[in-house]
Amino acid sequence: MRAIREYNLTLPVAALVAFLALFLPARADDLESGFRSPPDASRPSTFWWWFNSYVSKEGITRDLEQFRAKGLAGVVLINTSTGFGSGPIPKGPEFLSPEWRALYRHALQEADRLGLEVGVNLSTGWCMGGPWIKPENSGRWFLQSSLAVEGPAKLDRVLPLPGNRSGYDNAGQLFVKNYVNLPLAQLDYRDSAIIAFPEADEAGAQLGGERSQLLAAKSNRLDASSHARAEEVMGPPLSPWSTSPGDRPLRAAGVVDLTHKVDAQGRLQWDVPPGRWTLLRTGHRMTGARTAYALPEAEGLEIDWLNEAGVEAQFEHLGKILLAEAGPLAGKTLRYFHEDSFEDGFPNWTATFIEKFKRYRGYDPTPYLPVFSGRLVESAEISDRFLYDYRRTVADSMADAHYGRFAELCRAAGLEVQNESAGPSWSGTMCMDTLKNLGRSDRPMGEFWQDNYRFVQDGQNQVTKMIATAAHIYGKRTASAEAFTTFAHWSDDPEALKPIADRAFCEGINRIVFHTSTATRPEDGKPGYEYGAGTHFNPNITWWEQAGAFVDYLSRCQHLLQAGRFVADVLYYNGDGAPNIVPARHVPADLGPGYDYDVCNTEVLLTRLAVKDGRLVLPDGMSYRLLVLPDSAHMPVDVAAKLRELVRAGASVIGPRPRQTPGLTDFPRCDEKLRAIAADVWGDCDGVSKTEARVGRGRIFWGKTAREILAADHVSPDFHYDEQAGSLDFIHRSTGGADLYFVVNRNARADRVTCTFRVAGRQPELWDPVSGTLRALPDFISGTDATTVALDFAPHQSWFVVFRQPVTPEQGRSPSSGANFPTYAALQTLAGPWTVQFDPKWGGPAAAVEFPSLIDWVRHPHEGIRYYSGTATYRKRFDLADDAALAGPIFLDLGIVENLAVVRLNGVNLGPVWTAPWRVEITRAAQPRGNLLEIDVVNLWPNRLIGDKYLPRAQRLTRTNIPLKDDARLLPSGLLGPVTLLRAATETPR
Repeated sequence: MRAIREYNLTLPVAALVAFLALFLPARADDLESGFRSPPDASRPSTFWWWFNSYVSKEGITRDLEQFRAKGLAGVVLINTSTGFGSGPIPKGPEFLSPEWRALYRHALQEADRLGLEVGVNLSTGWCMGGPWIKPENSGRWFLQSSLAVEGPAKLDRVLPLPGNRSGYDNAGQLFVKNYVNLPLAQLDYRDSAIIAFPEADEAGAQLGGERSQLLAAKSNRLDASSHARAEEVMGPPLSPWSTSPGDRPLRAAGVVDLTHKVDAQGRLQWDVPPGRWTLLRTGHRMTGARTAYALPEAEGLEIDWLNEAGVEAQFEHLGKILLAEAGPLAGKTLRYFHEDSFEDGFPNWTATFIEKFKRYRGYDPTPYLPVFSGRLVESAEISDRFLYDYRRTVADSMADAHYGRFAELCRAAGLEVQNESAGPSWSGTMCMDTLKNLGRSDRPMGEFWQDNYRFVQDGQNQVTKMIATAAHIYGKRTASAEAFTTFAHWSDDPEALKPIADRAFCEGINRIVFHTSTATRPEDGKPGYEYGAGTHFNPNITWWEQAGAFVDYLSRCQHLLQAGRFVADVLYYNGDGAPNIVPARHVPADLGPGYDYDVCNTEVLLTRLAVKDGRLVLPDGMSYRLLVLPDSAHMPVDVAAKLRELVRAGASVIGPRPRQTPGLTDFPRCDEKLRAIAADVWGDCDGVSKTEARVGRGRIFWGKTAREILAADHVSPDFHYDEQAGSLDFIHRSTGGADLYFVVNRNARADRVTCTFRVAGRQPELWDPVSGTLRALPDFISGTDATTVALDFAPHQSWFVVFRQPVTPEQGRSPSSGANFPTYAALQTLAGPWTVQFDPKWGGPAAAVEFPSLIDWVRHPHEGIRYYSGTATYRKRFDLADDAALAGPIFLDLGIVENLAVVRLNGVNLGPVWTAPWRVEITRAAQPRGNLLEIDVVNLWPNRLIGDKYLPRAQRLTRTNIPLKDDARLLPSGLLGPVTLLRAATETPR
């Protein structure tokens, strides 16, 4: 409890509550009550964009009231100009003007009244910067120039400046191309070091061939796509340089440091020794990167990502103003500052970089600076080690000087910090330690996109597994995501978004932040002004009135997925190199399906990992059975020493014997120390003739897979199923009192699948996050170490299977008898004509229209129906064909609905229907004769927008800044059916 008391002294109450929740297992009644009625902590939030500050007090109040009514817990306020292909948006008050501040205070006051939490992006646009960021505090690139001189001589001259893009000829991705070509005179060039070395060694010191092709990646100057895979980013920097015939490297001892002999104008005065010498000038320029889509009055340079001064300037000139305007609501309603995803090319230097290098790595990098210009120092291997240390210093500086310092500033002000600090980044090769960055955040965050963009790799989101694993290993309650981003417009509905959310949930995300909700003014019409990217989610969408059902679904899922702790059998150590990125979720080849895993970095391994009862444990309660090392012969000494400590204490570790350290710190003694530790731990284990060794109370393996070891230890897969019957995904959390499995049907078809869960002696229960109902599953087999259950899935359906009650002796039968789910028999089809009422305000006919049968609106001859967007009400009267049907449960199956429906029978509201199985029970409202069925059906905006596109402006019904493409097609719309009454042939278990 000492740690808890100390935490209480430094963090806000809400953060303390979240911290305590990590230590206290959730009670079963809390799980159930929170599932039925999710608390705010489990509810999604949304990005709330104020474009061009074009907002009003009335619009702010309406937005926040509507967000609260639909079940959201909060907003992230982001103030930007327009962006990503959207048309112009009128200009509101200037950022930070008295008028803007009044709107900001009003938003906080209204959020406080409504019980919403607010985060604010600490910049306009993204990532972080503004007019207050001076060139010396902006992002930096290093540059080099050289000059040949001959001695003996007295040199007194101004050294040549580097070219403005010296070493960056390959820079052309995304925003980088917009500023890489600025003339040097505009780029605040400053010197870092001036050195000299004998030119006699010059030719043999030059890199060539494949080695030179790797230099850009190894020196953080490779401008790669943000869509690059983790292995593509991490592979080239770690590809080793080996000695080639003809290498005649420079000697570090022969490098002369002349930095102190150069004045502010770059003039060098030096008595040149005899011989030919090369002078190497190393300096740095600002990258010139500017905040993206910032408001004109707040646009400026991006901060220096490797130095505390940048984020301190941002906090001083913006953070303190936002805090002062919040007044007593700071820390209460204003809960955190937000920072968007890193999209700033690849800054690789800072004014104090050499000092930081000395502090982090313990030696002076100056003699090795020629390596940046493609020269070998000492040897190819030594040069490679230096670049390894350089990249590691960049990563450490980013994590500590930026993300760590930002967190310190926020916490000192009574706020939390939320960062999208691990991409997907604008440059895939920024030398970041992604997990370390995320570990500095109170609310680690990433993003996921819809499938129509490339941030989905092999069917998995690019970064969400990384966000989740960071939350797990650093003891954070939530793993957040900017959710559902897309470049499509108004083409998605809850049914389409659900499988995208479910995929992220299975990857470990448990806090959705909608991207995005644009602030609206009612007088600006519908769909209104919108951002050029992101799923549009605000009161102007057609299905807003039904949105609460989808929000409730997400909230119920998040309530259970935030409970307890993630269950994983294996922890993968991702190595110590930089860049260090966690690949998208996949089935590791050595582990196979049915098990889950986390990934850790060096910081967590060294400072947080311990052993208890043979398991690897973290201070917050996470634990693992196995630690798997990367397939590498390189390892830092401190990592090897910690592994020895873990194995001796009882850990099971898999990996090859390390043979050399990766950097130059304490070289060459570091290699000797490493080999001594390796001999102690691996002994005669060689990975071929001997694949296992006992060390203390633990084990070391080399040449065996994680799956083989788990099988030998009688640890069966956590979840497995009949893959011939379906395609499922899962995630497992444990509260101590309950085991919670979220199981998802990845198919767009109905399946019955037999599933086995690694839980024994407990009754399985089915919790439906769509309806909020739960019930026992009576049909199952309870084995000695697992429980087998047959589950029915509608297309893309998801269930929670919860184990919390002990099995009684009479329970546990065959899982195939079908008693877990009802079967349905058709009673009658509601064929024939329907009366349909459209809203004339959106172009529909003024009078109700009779549909002889159910058809797609886009096939109707009436233009007002064909181009209609909004809600239409279907009505039909019917009698029950069989009075005996009332003796048992009756269901209404809607067939195909485009896109959502709300069902009323005889005036009884039976609720929204928005996803498969598109079925609702009507028993309590049905009567033998004279039933009046009303079905509100809602489609999407594109049809009306297409209809308006070629009308004169004065005749258009819609108003927006987002033009649909000329080839946009009408979307299927309406109730397509068939609409059928079903009788439950076998009753649903209760």
